[in-house]
Amino acid sequence: MKAAPINLGIVADEIDRDFERAVRVGVSLGLRRYEVRFLKSGRAPLCDRAELLAAEHLAREEGLEITALSPGLFKQVSDEEGFRREMRELYPLAVEWARRWNLPGLIAFGFRKPGATEQNGHVLSSDNPPQQVIDWLTEAGEQARADGLELLIEPELVCWADSGRATAALLRRARSSALKVNYDAGNIAWLEQRDPIDEFDELAPLIANVHVKDLRPKPDGARPEFLPVGEGIIDYRAHFHAMQCIGYKGPISLEPHMDGSEATIRRCRDAFERLWSA
Repeated sequence: MKAAPINLGIVADEIDRDFERAVRVGVSLGLRRYEVRFLKSGRAPLCDRAELLAAEHLAREEGLEITALSPGLFKQVSDEEGFRREMRELYPLAVEWARRWNLPGLIAFGFRKPGATEQNGHVLSSDNPPQQVIDWLTEAGEQARADGLELLIEPELVCWADSGRATAALLRRARSSALKVNYDAGNIAWLEQRDPIDEFDELAPLIANVHVKDLRPKPDGARPEFLPVGEGIIDYRAHFHAMQCIGYKGPISLEPHMDGSEATIRRCRDAFERLWSA
C-alpha cells in the first residue's frame, strides 16, 4: 500500500536566518510548514522582537504554518543556577510565542553532560544521570503541563538525553505526561555512528515532532558529513515505515545541516518524498 502523503516542513534557518528569504526559497519548493529556531538577530525568542513579529506576519499573510519553536531550552544547562535562570528568563518568553502561534509545545533538550562538546559527547556516558537532572526535567515538564503545553525533548549528543534509549529512560523517570520527544534519528546516529532503528520502538509512544537528516560519520569525533535521506548510514526507508506503522501524522521537518541553497533543499525534499512514498 502506498503511504499517505505528508505535509513536509523545514527548520527555517536551514535555508537562511532571514525568515523572509527562507520562506521565499521554501515556498518555491512547495514547503509551507516552518520551524522557528534562529533569526538574523539570534535564537528565538531571545532575539529582536520585531523579527518575530515580522515572521508571524509573513506566515499569516502567506497562509503558512509555524509548526514548532526551538529556543534551545536546557541545551547549555548543567547546574541549578542555569536551570533557574532559563525557567525564569527563557521559558516564559518561549511560552508566550508558543501560545501566539498555537503550538502544542516547545522543543527542548535533556540538559548538558558536564564538559560535553560535539567532539567528545559520544564518549561521555549518559548512563545513570544525576537525580538532579531528573528533578529538573520533572519540574519543567509539570510547569509546561500547567501552561497547557508539552516539552518535546530532542536527543542531542552533548546532553543526558543523547541516544534513543537514554531519552526514553529519562522521560520514564521524570514521570510527566507533558514530556514528549522530538525524534531526530540523525542526532542519534551522529552519537552512535550507526543506524539507530533498533531504538525506535522505545521512543514511538512519545514522538510528537520529527527532524530529518542523514549523515556519513567521520573518525575521531569530527563533525559528520550531512546528506539527504537515503544517502548516509540511516535506513530511512525502515524509519519511515515504522512511523507509518504507528500512524504518525505530526510535523516532519527537514533539518539538512547542509548549505541551504535552493538546489540542496530540493534534493533533500525529493529524497524524502521518494523514501516516504516507497
